[in-house]
Amino acid sequence: MSNQVDEVALSEAVKQILDVEGTMESDKGSYMSKCATNREKIKEIKQDARDKGVPTKELNAVLKRKKLMDQVEAVVSNMDEDEAELVDQMELALGWASNDNDDQPEAA
Repeated sequence: MSNQVDEVALSEAVKQILDVEGTMESDKGSYMSKCATNREKIKEIKQDARDKGVPTKELNAVLKRKKLMDQVEAVVSNMDEDEAELVDQMELALGWASNDNDDQPEAA
């Protein structure tokens, strides 16, 4: 094994990586700009809702809960039906989940 490094290969790799990282930074800037525009739209929508009597604090809570529920659902989305059912049963046994099925008893 040699301690020699192929300088051409090294130089080429470094240049290519720096180019890709530069592209990523540019993409990040574009993304951040789009996000700023979208954040402004959300701010306007919330203001409009507030003007129509929707309380902002509660609206934010509803939005947060929706996002969290989507994350919870995603946990079992890649499981087969039997695995997902077992997760539901385990949560019910622990008292962590509400029972949506009326023909089964609530967990104690």
